[in-house]
Amino acid sequence: MSYQTVLITGATKGLGRALVLDLCNKGYLVFATGRDEIQLQELMLETGCLGKCFDLSRADDVVELFSQAKQALGKIDVLINNAGMNSRKCELADTNLDEFELQYAVNLRAPYLLCREAMQHMLPAEKGYIINIISTVAKRSNASMSIYTAMKQGFAGLNNVLMKEAQPHGIKVTGVYPGGINTTFREQERAQYMSPQSVAAMVSQLLSNPQDVVVHDLTFRPPVELE
Repeated sequence: MSYQTVLITGATKGLGRALVLDLCNKGYLVFATGRDEIQLQELMLETGCLGKCFDLSRADDVVELFSQAKQALGKIDVLINNAGMNSRKCELADTNLDEFELQYAVNLRAPYLLCREAMQHMLPAEKGYIINIISTVAKRSNASMSIYTAMKQGFAGLNNVLMKEAQPHGIKVTGVYPGGINTTFREQERAQYMSPQSVAAMVSQLLSNPQDVVVHDLTFRPPVELE
């Protein structure tokens, strides 16, 4: 196995939790973080992963997260930026600055800081993998999702530039754009959407691809979605 250690954010629910289960089952050593202390402890007991809660809306916490994960794992081969949040759906005229700044902090600034820390860590070894879970929202313009869309499109731009900077140094970067996932991220259950386990399988498969293959963009959707 070329990659051995993984840092993943947003790990206590939905896709993040499914990813930790999948990766630990495949033998990776995982450091997980999330907002829910109880759920994180349960996940650590269930999988044997390492972990600690951090507030990704605080820049200092994000930098400290990477430092502690690196210390716990010894090295970080893979960073999976999975954490994200959307406070609510509403038209732009009804939004407020507080929710804009919170979504900016979690959806864009946190992954930027983690990508920066990861690159500084991976460049000397000329090896590593950064996987950014973005969302097909970045490819669309849905009414009532202005702030979330803006942050995800910004994240996509950051990912695309990072890919060009990282690849010449042997570091892989993939932007993952999943469609609808049936998680508690949504207000109601959507049985017609993809299960978190299915999406986790698609993401973790990237780590077992041949070394001479780089997947720049991975877009996939449930059959109910046509675009």
